[in-house]
Amino acid sequence: MKVLSLVNLTRKQTEKIQSISGVDLKVVSPKKVTAKDLDGVEVLYDWSSNLKDAVLKSDTLNWIQVIRAGVDALPLRELDDKGVILTNGSGANAINIAEQTLAYMLMFVRKMNLTTRYQDAKEWKHEDGYDEVYDKTVMIVGVGHIGKLLAKYAKALGMKTIGVRRSDEAVENIDEMIPMSEMKSRISEVHFVVNALPGTDETTGLFNQEMFSEMSKKAYYINIGRGKTTEMDDLISALRNQDIAGSALDVTTPEPLPSDSPLWDMENVIITPHDAGDSVNYEDRAFDIFKRNLKSYVENGEVVKNVVNYETGY
Repeated sequence: MKVLSLVNLTRKQTEKIQSISGVDLKVVSPKKVTAKDLDGVEVLYDWSSNLKDAVLKSDTLNWIQVIRAGVDALPLRELDDKGVILTNGSGANAINIAEQTLAYMLMFVRKMNLTTRYQDAKEWKHEDGYDEVYDKTVMIVGVGHIGKLLAKYAKALGMKTIGVRRSDEAVENIDEMIPMSEMKSRISEVHFVVNALPGTDETTGLFNQEMFSEMSKKAYYINIGRGKTTEMDDLISALRNQDIAGSALDVTTPEPLPSDSPLWDMENVIITPHDAGDSVNYEDRAFDIFKRNLKSYVENGEVVKNVVNYETGY
């Protein structure tokens, strides 16, 4: 069985793959990969737009494992029509994204969004209203791997947690789980709104003027999901009008955020360059997901972890 990896595997990782009986592994850089490299390949590890046409024409490819959680850059409808199994790296970046999200919240309550600017200006300046996350409420919109871990961190700091997702099934460390249909009516109760949603047709533009107007004027909006889930102009207006207290954005539309965006100069805004998912440990964690799935695929003909539902897009 031919396996093509677009991830530059370490020697130990290569040995682990090659130790699985019947696997013929080939590793090619995503920048150098060509359609010919896909000849006879049954399993593709990660994605490159260079291979899109070849993938859709392939009569041997049966499964794609992408290294990242998001799959909105892939031709989902066409892959679904071809019957290709798709799995993602969801969960591999949960620790680092949850930590960075917690950092945003701590920066806001401790006024570090301001004091870091004062440091650049060499100003020794105190602010009024230093606060704590203790006893604050965070609403986590999209309770997947990241949301579950963030809830655990939040509870450890004495916070209250509300989860929002399709299912209202109870989750550990979530004090109350509500369906998406109730989010708007409850969003005024919270101090932090964390958007951890995937990018789908259903979530596009979900956070807009109507939603921001329902938030507390003391609340902060944090987006570590997908940029297209937020109407950027509406967010800018909400910040200018002080409808919300501030915002932390790891994702924007477009990306990179244009240099003339007014968000850069807003003191109540923290901008990071879509780096919350980055960690020195990420590729190892993503590889563990792939290795487990590959072993199951070879032995049982099926994958067991992170299968993407083409209907929902995640």
